[in-house]
Amino acid sequence: MTRNVQRRRRRVSACVAAIVLVMGTCGAAVADPTQADFDALKARVQATEDRQEIMQLIVQYGHLLDTHDLVGYSNLFARNGEWIGGFGRAKGPAAILAMMNKYIGTAPFDPKNVKGFHLLTNIVITLKGDHASAWSRIIYMVRNKDDKPQPAMGGHYDDELVRENGHWKFLRRVVMMEIPYQDPRDIKGEPPPAPAPGP
Repeated sequence: MTRNVQRRRRRVSACVAAIVLVMGTCGAAVADPTQADFDALKARVQATEDRQEIMQLIVQYGHLLDTHDLVGYSNLFARNGEWIGGFGRAKGPAAILAMMNKYIGTAPFDPKNVKGFHLLTNIVITLKGDHASAWSRIIYMVRNKDDKPQPAMGGHYDDELVRENGHWKFLRRVVMMEIPYQDPRDIKGEPPPAPAPGP
């Protein structure tokens, strides 16, 4: 047997030994998952699903309002959910629906004559079991005299949310306008009319 063949055999043997050693070490390091592992994974999955549902709720809010589905819109609120904004304040889906009918009207949505729409971004969510809080940015766009989209106002939403009957709902939504500035909690008496169907 030549020296080269002997050297090759020694290298192959060393490689095989190393592979067996690594496989044995890896096998020893991998243990069956514990109940704590399953609980941690379940909690992470639940948190991910909660965040996705809350984000969908926030986006759906703007979509239903923009398309004049005010019944569907009002049902995004919990049984004692509260809306506070430029129109005033209302508590409970029925009262919120009545307020939106009063200020936005009941005309059906006309996709060829859109007056305005919401842009909702920068969503930050904090989960607390069956309760949560959220902050999100709003820009409300309107049609200008040149038939172009134009930002009319900008601000943010301060939300408190609750899981009700297995689904996330708004428990309290405050519409804070920053441009132009308006804190709806300062409004006394009859709220001012909105310049256009807005948030």
